[in-house]
Amino acid sequence: MSSGNFLFCLLMMLGPFVAVSSSNWLICWVGVELSFLGLMPLLVSETSFLSLSKESAMKYFCVQAMGSGLLLCGGVLLYMLPLELGILPECIFAFSLVVKLGVFPMHFWVPSVVSGLGWLPMFLMLTWQKVAPFLFMVNLVESSPWLGEPLLVIGGVSAIVGAIIGLNQTKLSPMLGASSITHSGWVLIGSVYGSLWVYFLIYCFSFGVLVCFMVSEESLFSGLGVLSLSGLPPFVLFLGKWSVLKCALGMSYSYWFLVLPLLGSIMSLFFYLKFFYSFYLEEDFSGGIKAGVFGGLSILTFLGVGYIALF
Repeated sequence: MSSGNFLFCLLMMLGPFVAVSSSNWLICWVGVELSFLGLMPLLVSETSFLSLSKESAMKYFCVQAMGSGLLLCGGVLLYMLPLELGILPECIFAFSLVVKLGVFPMHFWVPSVVSGLGWLPMFLMLTWQKVAPFLFMVNLVESSPWLGEPLLVIGGVSAIVGAIIGLNQTKLSPMLGASSITHSGWVLIGSVYGSLWVYFLIYCFSFGVLVCFMVSEESLFSGLGVLSLSGLPPFVLFLGKWSVLKCALGMSYSYWFLVLPLLGSIMSLFFYLKFFYSFYLEEDFSGGIKAGVFGGLSILTFLGVGYIALF
């Protein structure tokens, strides 16, 4: 990694910490933008398809710039100006977070942007860049409880829409973008019910291990990594979904809000199995399965933690 990329990576990593640790809204917004600006050069730094990566970076920049403008406007109206505007500031603030997170109805940019990125920029965009928006979303739900039911509906529809988009994909990168829409919907539901960070951290771990397998070109383990994103037992992501469902059972919201995310998970299973089968067919078993230390430990973690969760 060059010194310039190291500086941009450090800027991107420090952004959410600035946003979380500040008590002034403008500094919180600046922290989000620092992370965003630190990521932009990394989107075009590690890929062999430079023109396609530039197109994805421009799409991402335009969408995130719109979200940043709405986020600043909504935050100023909500936290800094003592104006009686009813629910308008909360709506603007929540919509800006929906744009930044890439969930329904502002999900359209995710698959097209992801399809032109390398593995590391894709991982950073779909995981680390969502930390600060999810923190703001939790804060907003706690201060405005009436947003709980609309966010549950948005999260459930996001799970369905992500599954439908993933069913139509034939390449891995757009499929992972559709998968991110589905999982972001689950995390959004977790921001209302609880266990948001349990689900999000497990998703980041599973997705990170999949990226490592793809970089090392391990077909069989890449297939298992894709299948682990389905959240089926005994894979570890089942623990995240189970924690969200367990918290939901103790809340006062209607159980009907869980129908859409569960249906989305069932629909998503079809394309996870399709890509797993493709990776399985690519594996050469003539010389036996060669699993390194990282591969063995990762699969043990995937399955072992899932089995512990089942019992």
